[in-house]
Amino acid sequence: MARYEFRFVVTDTELSEEDQQKVSQAVAEAGALALASATPFGAVTVPIGINLLWRGLPPPEIYDALREAAARKAVEESAGGGG
Repeated sequence: MARYEFRFVVTDTELSEEDQQKVSQAVAEAGALALASATPFGAVTVPIGINLLWRGLPPPEIYDALREAAARKAVEESAGGGG
């Protein structure tokens, strides 16, 4: 299976923890959006950690787990948890 990992490096500046998280999240979201047209139909983007996203076709055996995780997140967000 092909695997690509992209990194974004900032030097010669000081970033607060909040700024680091904002930049990291923006880079992850922009990368996932850019990949949307390059990945197969049916590919999904899944958050896998803080500022980390996975994009691809999930193996069939994890579709149910993905649906359950999405449902839990939707319930949390509707209850005011915000994710």
